[in-house]
Amino acid sequence: MPRSGTTWLSQILESSPHCVVRLSPNYSHALKNRLTTSSTAADWAAVVEETVATHDEFMTQNWRRKSGELPLFPSKSVHDLKRLVLKDTRFHDLYLEGMTVFPAARTVYIVRHPAAALWSWRSCKEFPEGADFRREWRTGECRKREGPSEYWGFDDWKSLTQLYCELASRHPHRYLIVRYENFVSQALREAEQLFQFAEVPMSPAIEEFVRYSQSLHDERPYAVFKRPTVRDAWKRDFPADILAEIERDLAGTPLEAFLR
Repeated sequence: MPRSGTTWLSQILESSPHCVVRLSPNYSHALKNRLTTSSTAADWAAVVEETVATHDEFMTQNWRRKSGELPLFPSKSVHDLKRLVLKDTRFHDLYLEGMTVFPAARTVYIVRHPAAALWSWRSCKEFPEGADFRREWRTGECRKREGPSEYWGFDDWKSLTQLYCELASRHPHRYLIVRYENFVSQALREAEQLFQFAEVPMSPAIEEFVRYSQSLHDERPYAVFKRPTVRDAWKRDFPADILAEIERDLAGTPLEAFLR
């Protein structure tokens, strides 16, 4: 889901000399909608090859590196790469199909307290100007302007989180659920588990970036440099009645665990 720490998580992965991260290839101008759920293995292989080799500003997120929102990492040798990491909050059906195409692929799904994710959305430019949060928090319809690949709002948080929790339960070697709050509180421990799941070794470069990313605070919404206090910042202003409705909705379900 958007506003759940996906950018920070992607940069932790990219801090490894063995990982290269690309942002939503199927949304980029260069590879727009090249893949569908009916794409062949050859189609997927061609897009993966182009994605690894690209210097596209969007997919590499280099425009955010230039602004200082994301870190600059040393150049990597293609011979050292073990994982292509695709960072995305769209195209879930597409990526689930990709998991059948590539048996060695892994999925990491990061979950943030739904109210925290919703308030982060409300507080950034992704929330349309003039929209009413009280009308939109559940469905997110005001932001869904680009088709069924868009996921916003509490209902989408519920359906996607339930889906990936079920997949992780059935296929724990291929699907990993990561708690945003746990990552903020115990970043190095969580990072070790993440890289173990990805079958990529930890390195001093990863530890250095994780520590540095939490040592200063950049208020910009897409900056990955946030002190751990960001974890509970939403609690100051989030509407109490909406929080109570979320809690009632999840009470007694497996998803209630993500409220604690």
